[in-house]
Amino acid sequence: MKYLGETAKAGSYDIAGAIQALAAKGGPSPLRQALALFRLGYGRRKIRPEEYYTYALWRKDRDAAFLDQFLPNRRIRAFNGSLKMPGRGVADDAINDKITTEAILTKRGLPVAATRALYLGTSAPADLPALRLLRTADDIAAFLSDPANLPVFGKPRADSFARGAAVIEGHGRPGTVRFLTGQEVPVAALAAEIVQDWGQGYMFQPFYQCTPALRRHVGPAMASVRIVTLLTDQGVEPWYAVIRLPGKTAMHDGDADETRIWGLIDIATGRITKLRNLREPQSPDLTHGNDPDATFLGFQMPDWERAVDICRQAHDSFPGNGCIGWDVFLTEQGALLNEANGNPGHLYQVAAQRPLLNPDMRPGYDRALAFARRHGGGIGAF
Repeated sequence: MKYLGETAKAGSYDIAGAIQALAAKGGPSPLRQALALFRLGYGRRKIRPEEYYTYALWRKDRDAAFLDQFLPNRRIRAFNGSLKMPGRGVADDAINDKITTEAILTKRGLPVAATRALYLGTSAPADLPALRLLRTADDIAAFLSDPANLPVFGKPRADSFARGAAVIEGHGRPGTVRFLTGQEVPVAALAAEIVQDWGQGYMFQPFYQCTPALRRHVGPAMASVRIVTLLTDQGVEPWYAVIRLPGKTAMHDGDADETRIWGLIDIATGRITKLRNLREPQSPDLTHGNDPDATFLGFQMPDWERAVDICRQAHDSFPGNGCIGWDVFLTEQGALLNEANGNPGHLYQVAAQRPLLNPDMRPGYDRALAFARRHGGGIGAF
């Protein structure tokens, strides 16, 4: 039995089920959907089936102009790659290694989500002197069996989409640990699974929580804020920001089977300007997060200026990467940098229900592209 596989399972997509569900709701017939999926997937746009449903691309207002400005998943790597600058030193390897990124940002004195312990697996140690290194399943089990180390948040060193992540809240019956969901897991079996499935390394961090005002809207699990920054001739520019609310019973804000709400944040002010149900693109905008009794639309994100500022400073550490997505925690200890994403998926399109390269967003990309071209980049421009 696997204990860390729910996120990957939730991330799978039932295309046949989606076709039938949309038709039952009065959408296009299954045949028309199939023809549209073929045309969009195998034509120049390279749009995946799940995007057809996530972005409601069957709607008449999702016309050719919308699709021309839309960035499909299959083109994200090329889009982000167009802003990389070989002349300034692209740092993909460092960014993709969460521990190395943490070490770089820690040396700069920036506030980070600090890792307590690391299962090394086949990976190399990092330059974090206080880090406890775990080399075997027995080491992991011993770490998790010590009440002083809990609660703790575990995640792979080099993976994405919160796959393999879990909040270990405390101990249950003898020989077990308890997840934030209440599930009790044999500690020895969990340690063995980590060694078997996450050979590139597995990290254990404190279980950070949002500020109390924000926690009311998101629940007990951490809701990270994605702040995307660009490098231009004006320096580091914040481009957009999105908050991802965890499912109500989830341990993190990654894939889950239940309702997932994403909020668009005004990058200048830190206020929530739009809330969307990720799984119901045809539904109206939302006004509430996970608390049905508290309006979340218009909420002022705490410590916002500081959150944006540390992203700006952090981007300076990677001068060859023109576009970086920062995952930020807004905690009682202040804003903390959690991860850097050198190839970010652009969450803006779901939260805003607009294509990424719309007339308001396009100028930022164009400035970054012009800067990249002066430093050996700009290949495959959009």
